[in-house]
Amino acid sequence: MQKISIKKKIIKNGNDESALYYVPALSLKNSDNKVKLLVPNPNGSDVMEFNTLEEAAAAVRKAGFEFKLPDGETVEEENVEMQIKTPLQSDLERMLFEKFKSKTNDINSSIAASSISALGYLKNRDAIDIYISKLGEENEKIRTAAMDGIVAFQGAAADKLIDTLINPDWVARNSAISCLVRISEYTDIEPERILVPVINRMDDENPIVQANAILAAAKIYGNIVKRRDK
Repeated sequence: MQKISIKKKIIKNGNDESALYYVPALSLKNSDNKVKLLVPNPNGSDVMEFNTLEEAAAAVRKAGFEFKLPDGETVEEENVEMQIKTPLQSDLERMLFEKFKSKTNDINSSIAASSISALGYLKNRDAIDIYISKLGEENEKIRTAAMDGIVAFQGAAADKLIDTLINPDWVARNSAISCLVRISEYTDIEPERILVPVINRMDDENPIVQANAILAAAKIYGNIVKRRDK
């Protein structure tokens, strides 16, 4: 595993002196291009400063690297572990979520679709609302990415998909029906719960939605029968 060297600097104040420890770091920025987080990295051009060696070592360890101590310095592993209270992954995940989210509205459909798909890797339920908002997208690539993303949440997304069945946008309604069919195949949700809302769309004003609802109702009922026969 790659190591990050922790540097030591002596600060003098009259007859007193204290040590300051620092490590190279990368700057992660939010959508406003403002620094949101510094992360230890051997190739970083910024610097993180720490008052104790244990804090510096813990920060390096959180970032996924091993540390190289200054010459003549030692540190107790237990003291390093005590400094690791909140995993850095949580900060990185928030940073990535906001970054991906900001790109979901990009004018380039490929970038928007990729960002929507990327959100799925974080498994953050806050992404469900983003997926819902994209179910009525005219661009098929964006719409498909949103559908795949929300289906991955299975039963956790069912209520919001059911609510979307009365969305004024027929494309959104149609997408929600297709998602509910796919969700009905999973075991974490009872198909009966979503069957009736789909049946109600069999009288939809839009013939495409009607046709999709008819076939969807049959498939969902088929999943009910399969589960009953197990």
